[in-house]
Amino acid sequence: MQDLRARAAEIGWYHTLELAPGVVTDGMFDLRPWVGRYGLPERLDGLRVLDVGCWDGFWAFEMERRGAAEVVALDLDDERELDWPPRRRPADGAFPPGPRGAGFRLAHAALGSAVQRVVCNLYDADPADLGTFDLVICGMVVIHLRDQLLALERIARLCRGTFISAEEPSRLLGALPFAATRYRADRDAAVVYWQPNRRAWRAMLSTAGFDRVDQHAAFKMPSRQGFAVRHVIHHASASVTAGQPVPHPRRLTETRLVPEISG
Repeated sequence: MQDLRARAAEIGWYHTLELAPGVVTDGMFDLRPWVGRYGLPERLDGLRVLDVGCWDGFWAFEMERRGAAEVVALDLDDERELDWPPRRRPADGAFPPGPRGAGFRLAHAALGSAVQRVVCNLYDADPADLGTFDLVICGMVVIHLRDQLLALERIARLCRGTFISAEEPSRLLGALPFAATRYRADRDAAVVYWQPNRRAWRAMLSTAGFDRVDQHAAFKMPSRQGFAVRHVIHHASASVTAGQPVPHPRRLTETRLVPEISG
């Protein structure tokens, strides 16, 4: 137990997780008091579920605890593959050494978990490789992506049941009676390209392929560092593209210039 506590102390945690009785990680966000606001079913027996952008794995482990038959957690290992704006990338190209996911791996071992962590960029996620899922949850991931609609389209192809989306809405644009988004990529804060209002999040979910989209909850979640983040929870279902493989772009055909004929 002491060794587990010491190993946990060496990791920078995003999620607060109880790895064992009395061993709780010092996460930036403690989702435990807020789980009930997301609308996750109490039991997931027999379901195949997906956690998109799992980080330390809070939702993956929670869905496993609720009896899911198979849990897949999607994330990236290489920091360079994240959607960094060119001006925000290290000038020397030196990203943090070693793969991401140390917290997930320690928690996975400590909890005796069977969750399968798959290293895959969401833009490349394809039901031809991953299959489809009865429940997909994605918390505060799409807000950090350059192409939010493409990411939601990929999720729609993976989701044969319900999608639970948790993202940050724009407070400034919240009163507008139409869908709108705010450009935020030039800030020195956490990488956010676009910050949609609630109407825009719902519109993108519909455009991405979901027939039914409903706002489930909205709240502000405090962080351990003293700031709070607005959350809007949407439930979407009846994806019209579920199971359809990702269309791959056609390769450019070789073009040969025909020399001019003189005379």
